[in-house]
Amino acid sequence: MIGIYGGSFDPIHLGHLETATSIKSELNLEKCLLMPCATPVHKEGLHYSDFERLEMLNLALKDYPKLEIDTREINKGGDSFTIDTLKQLRDEKPNEIFCLIIGMDSFIQFKSWKNWQDFSALAHLIVLARPNYQNNNLSLASFDTIQDIKSLAGQQNGLLYFASCPLIDISSSEIRCKIAANKNLDNLLPKPIINYIKNNDT
Repeated sequence: MIGIYGGSFDPIHLGHLETATSIKSELNLEKCLLMPCATPVHKEGLHYSDFERLEMLNLALKDYPKLEIDTREINKGGDSFTIDTLKQLRDEKPNEIFCLIIGMDSFIQFKSWKNWQDFSALAHLIVLARPNYQNNNLSLASFDTIQDIKSLAGQQNGLLYFASCPLIDISSSEIRCKIAANKNLDNLLPKPIINYIKNNDT
């Protein structure tokens, strides 16, 4: 199974990295791909350039070798629609099991995503807990909700699983505010990213 963990990563932070590492272990994924978007559809514009975001991702993953980067959305450019990316992945690996990893906040808004009804034919949906959100009685008609994690490996797509791995509650917008105010970032960003931001004065 391959995990797809998308986002703007503007910048990549410890919340992304630790959560991705934990979910890779929880799901026993062969790979967990961090997939930076080009132009985010559900968020405001980006602060850092594509080049800067990729530079920081590559720096961060030197300390997180279990994670990998997939640059296809940045390479393509334009608005990044997850459904298009999943179709491309499915065409490349028709027999693979893909697990799309999203936060609870994104899950709540999932029906606003492009062609949301088609996701269940392409991948499993893995939802990460967020503070102040409860997963009681949450479901999505196009997916079958499961509690047994082993079921994911026995079916190629169409399952919804609420992950139990701990979520580190850090936001990129919070980090950008702290950067602007020249505040301490030690518990938010890996040291190489802190140095990169300071050295490049972005």
